[in-house]
Amino acid sequence: MSILGKTTGKPISRIQFDAILKRFIVFLKGQMHITYDIPIILIDDIEFSKKMKAFGSIIDKTIIYVSIVNRHPMDILRTVAHEYVHYKQSLQRMPSLNGNTGSLAENQANAKAGELMRKYAQLHPELFDFMSIR
Repeated sequence: MSILGKTTGKPISRIQFDAILKRFIVFLKGQMHITYDIPIILIDDIEFSKKMKAFGSIIDKTIIYVSIVNRHPMDILRTVAHEYVHYKQSLQRMPSLNGNTGSLAENQANAKAGELMRKYAQLHPELFDFMSIR
C-alpha cells in the first residue's frame, strides 16, 4: 500500500484548535438553528474510543464528548457535527436515538454531518493543511 500526496502538515496547538472549534460551533448553530451552546468535552485518552466504540457521544442529551487522539482537526469537527445532529434529533423527539448502526437516527446524523462538513470545508479549505492532533 502506498500513501499519495504529502504526509506532513502544519502542527496545530490546543489553543489553535479551540479557536477553530469555537468558529465551527457558531457555523453549526447557524446552520442547524440552535440558539445556545452545548457543552463539549474533548477527550485526550485513547481508551474512551475503545470503550465507546466510537469517536464521540452525547450523554444525557446535554454534553458532547469527542475523542481528539491522533485525529485530524476536520475529522474531529465532523464528529462534533454528528453529535450536534443527534442533539437536534433529541429536541425533535426523534425515536430510536440509541446509536445503533444503520438506524434512521445514525444514518441521518452521518449524512447531515457530511453535508455540514462539505459546506465548512468550502469556507475553510486551509484547515486541511494541519497535521493530526498528536
